Amino acid sequence: MKNTNLIKSGLALVVMLLFVAGCAVTNTAADGKAGKKGKKIEAYDPTGTWEYTVEAPDGATGGKLVIGGDPGTYTAQLETDQFGTIELTEVDFQGTAMTGNIDVMGNTASVECDFDGDTFTGVVYVGEDALPMEGIRVSK
Repeated sequence: MKNTNLIKSGLALVVMLLFVAGCAVTNTAADGKAGKKGKKIEAYDPTGTWEYTVEAPDGATGGKLVIGGDPGTYTAQLETDQFGTIELTEVDFQGTAMTGNIDVMGNTASVECDFDGDTFTGVVYVGEDALPMEGIRVSK
């Protein structure tokens, strides 16, 4: 009886070790080389010059959105005919979405953009107004 319990305990230990070892093994492709667990997705790069338009109550206005820097340290500015160059502050990129703030003649506005390749759509929030915005990348 003691031998039976000892054999059962030994087999249980072997099964547990095989299970743990199996979990630690990397997948192997058909050619015998270790396979990748997942394709690395490159982070979206928004840098470049974008031509944009904003639909305002008194008509559409436009200019250039220039984005520079590197992931985590992006900078952005709007080049406008009406207000000159306006720096975006508190620029934040999460995936393909950018947020930031601008100061237009003493009024703070929020900018939100969603990028898709070489185009974007967004909104400029000024007080209670939400002004639609869209753009296209013209250079990297």
